[in-house]
Amino acid sequence: MSDRESESDLSLPKATVQKIISEILPQLPNDNTAAGKDGEMTFTRPARDLLISCSLEFLRMLSSESNDISEKESKKTISVEHVEQALTDLGFGTYIEGCRGVVGEWQEVQKKRVGRGEKMRNFGGYDKMGEDELRRMQEALLGEARGRMEGQGDAQGE
Repeated sequence: MSDRESESDLSLPKATVQKIISEILPQLPNDNTAAGKDGEMTFTRPARDLLISCSLEFLRMLSSESNDISEKESKKTISVEHVEQALTDLGFGTYIEGCRGVVGEWQEVQKKRVGRGEKMRNFGGYDKMGEDELRRMQEALLGEARGRMEGQGDAQGE
């Protein structure tokens, strides 16, 4: 697959972008000259698609510049510092403080997040059971669920 083909597959989730737009629009100054029926600003689908396209191009430029910076330093991993330098080099240095805030929030979430391995180690005592015992318990639960489903089917058919 060529780079062009893989790039055309890239997109941002439209529902997520729409949610972001819906959260930001009410915060923007509104002189009511272009407002919708309720006096609120609206965003058309073509405008949303254009925003997605522009955002993807910005991300391509930023990641490419960040990659170039990391390669010049003989690094194999792009770091936050590389992205910050790329933002500065591309003329978006004013975004750095906001980005640092987001990185800080992400780091806090990661500290609180329980890893999958930790979840399995503390699996309510089930981690100490043998595979056969766990399989029997699973079959019993599945049997109960089937019974409930069959019972609902009978009740609906009456």
